[in-house]
Amino acid sequence: MTSDDVDLLSFRGKLSSTLLFAILAACHAAAQADVPVEAPAETGQSIHINSIRNPELKSYRVMAAGLDAFDDHHALAPRAREVRFQLIPGPGAPDNAMQDLSLRIAGNETSIVLSLAADGSFTLPRSAQAEREDADLVTNRKKDAYRWQASVRSDDVPPGMRRLGDLRLQCQVGIAIAKKETPFLLRTLVAAKLRTTDWCSAVELKMSTYSDPAIASATLLDGGRRVALQVKNGGTSFLAPLGDTRYADDTLIELVYKDTGAAPPASL
Repeated sequence: MTSDDVDLLSFRGKLSSTLLFAILAACHAAAQADVPVEAPAETGQSIHINSIRNPELKSYRVMAAGLDAFDDHHALAPRAREVRFQLIPGPGAPDNAMQDLSLRIAGNETSIVLSLAADGSFTLPRSAQAEREDADLVTNRKKDAYRWQASVRSDDVPPGMRRLGDLRLQCQVGIAIAKKETPFLLRTLVAAKLRTTDWCSAVELKMSTYSDPAIASATLLDGGRRVALQVKNGGTSFLAPLGDTRYADDTLIELVYKDTGAAPPASL
């Protein structure tokens, strides 16, 4: 987890101003301590990972915790076939930040090139060998250039809509990864403050959902009611009521996009 994740996990009150930043600082320091000075060279590797000092990386074991959470909580979104992960350019990134971006799983004996979509998203395969070797997901970019985020989408959700159960499952995946990177004492402190170990079910937890293209509004559709949701960061994210049990998993959220004033094409 990096300092950029402040946008993804926000707590109200003292949790926001003190506890969250303590967690992020601790996790960031731990991640920095695990970063090798230079990735091992590999003859014939066309993505040139070995030419990047202190590359952007993520532990395979950490990310695999997200795969486990997707399986464990799949009932939240039974029509979602998979969880995808996405590399999102950080603040101030150039327009061509996704150009020639590459990603692989790298361990002592493991080398698996992952296919990246144009938006930086990818699926993560299960690999017992990568688990044993404590391999890393390594990019050909320097560290802290990107944020890592999960994405869950059910097949039958119309364009321009998000399903609340999908976002709840997405939260479970993201929190499982965050917990894996968070020291035990800080996890215990958060659980005590939230009064539950299931962080995603806590009303106090607010988790932003990333949107590209940017949105002008996000509206929760609850029967005949329309509930406006908070849009943040210039329209690149919104807050959904993940822990509010009044809303069923099949509740839809309508997104209106800034550029068009309507839903995007189905491909998005």
